[in-house]
Amino acid sequence: METKQILGLLTGVLFGFALHRAGFSRCGIVMRGLAFKDFTMLKVMLTAITVGMVGAAVLATFFPEYAHLKVKPLYVWGVVLGGLIFGVGMSIAGYCPGTALVGLGGGVRDGLLTVLGGLTGALVFILVYPAIEPVLMKPMDLGKVTLHEVLGVPYLAAALVMAALFAGIIAWLNRLESRTS
Repeated sequence: METKQILGLLTGVLFGFALHRAGFSRCGIVMRGLAFKDFTMLKVMLTAITVGMVGAAVLATFFPEYAHLKVKPLYVWGVVLGGLIFGVGMSIAGYCPGTALVGLGGGVRDGLLTVLGGLTGALVFILVYPAIEPVLMKPMDLGKVTLHEVLGVPYLAAALVMAALFAGIIAWLNRLESRTS
């Protein structure tokens, strides 16, 4: 195994351990978040996105030999439909993909069922892709677009602005929770 793979595996295991210790191995935290009763999951997701985004931008800017960024094309209709299917599945299962794996690792049966459901969905997508590509992918293919390219700013600058925005959202959610408790 290469060093990058070992570091990726180690990072994933540590993140999964942290999620498990924080109680994300059970579906209740996601369900309370979807009902707007508990913003813990949203805050953790925003924090993880922020750390990953800034980390990737720092690597790409200062250590490009360690950054492996592959921008995928933006298929608008595919993203809209995929997001709807993902959201419905997440609300039914009470798990997002990461927490389902944490639940599976913790021996929670719902986690196993959610992971199997996700793998089944991925298989179905692979099988129907040739039929849906001309309908959902090609008509609104915007190509490989990134926020920093659209704005015409350096990658790290865009990541830091988004990180500040997410930090503001997290602070607002904290204030909102403290008012309701």
